Amino acid sequence: MTDLPGPGTPVPSRLGVTARFEDGQLILDLAPQSRTLRHGVVRASVLSFLVDAVAGIPIDTDPDVWSLTTDMTVRMRPVPAPVRVTAVNRVLRHQRRSATCQVELTSDTGAPVAVGAIGFVHVPRKDTDGPKPDIAPERMVEMFHGLPTLTRPLRDEAGIEVVDAAAGVVQVDLQPELLNPAGTLQGAMVALVAESAAEELVETRFGSPAVVTDLDLRYLARTHAGPVRTRSRLLGDGPGDPIQIELVDTSTDTLTTLVYARAVQVDATG
Repeated sequence: MTDLPGPGTPVPSRLGVTARFEDGQLILDLAPQSRTLRHGVVRASVLSFLVDAVAGIPIDTDPDVWSLTTDMTVRMRPVPAPVRVTAVNRVLRHQRRSATCQVELTSDTGAPVAVGAIGFVHVPRKDTDGPKPDIAPERMVEMFHGLPTLTRPLRDEAGIEVVDAAAGVVQVDLQPELLNPAGTLQGAMVALVAESAAEELVETRFGSPAVVTDLDLRYLARTHAGPVRTRSRLLGDGPGDPIQIELVDTSTDTLTTLVYARAVQVDATG
């Protein structure tokens, strides 16, 4: 499964996600923990992992083909973290070269938490590529069972460093714990880097707590050696205006991801 975390217990494996099958459909559940929250709200990047995994696992069944995420959209409500967030996927289109899915995320009471849309491209695996896990989707329940959870806040676990908060510049080293089996920065970790840049920019410039609610990610190129650093631009003058964020692999000066984000100001509750 291309964008699952790599072997061992990398950061995305410790977000508190479990899996189950109902009527032949994979369903993922997130148990929010304080380390995956921002001011009492589940991080958009954490929800992006649910979107990526619940959509990607069922369509990524060919051991000779990588199913790579090309784009992802997350829209969430900035509400206090529920007891549980459940992700259910709907395949909108699945063809030989690409696929598109839509994901609903709801609370334990059935209230809407977020929605996501995601696209994939299917790329034949090269002989020089690393090994690809060949795991039936039904076995994902076992893989998600009994995993440890984070011991520090998510940004600390990922090793995100603030370079220039007011400009929305952060960076991260490409540690093995952040990579997927294809050897590039895992999709939810890409979202976390962009989310961190946006929240630093808004909170520093406008002086109040903020939560990122909207993420639009376009994955353009794989990361190589890193570090990966952000370039950010606020498209307006207010805290709720859109933010353009570029992720650049500084080892090659390659633009790897283009992101548009939006944040809302909130009361600090955690």
